[in-house]
Amino acid sequence: MALVHHDPQDGILTTRIGQAEITVRPEPPAAAGGSAVILLRVDAPMLDTLAAAYLGPDEARRLAQSLVRAAEAVQPASPWRTPHPHSR
Repeated sequence: MALVHHDPQDGILTTRIGQAEITVRPEPPAAAGGSAVILLRVDAPMLDTLAAAYLGPDEARRLAQSLVRAAEAVQPASPWRTPHPHSR
């Protein structure tokens, strides 16, 4: 996966997998009094596909946590991980 752009100051991440491009960035409220959202966009030109999801902050956090858990299950970042308490 090639990192194309990452700016922690503005919260934008753009990366490529093959010809597909994935962008994650914060978006301002669409209307006065609305709330900001996080745009998750996947552009796969080879398949002629563009998908976008607008996530609220809580949804984005849950997605990020799920991705980290899946990555850790496949390949732990460190053998010295802190055990997590089991939820009931």
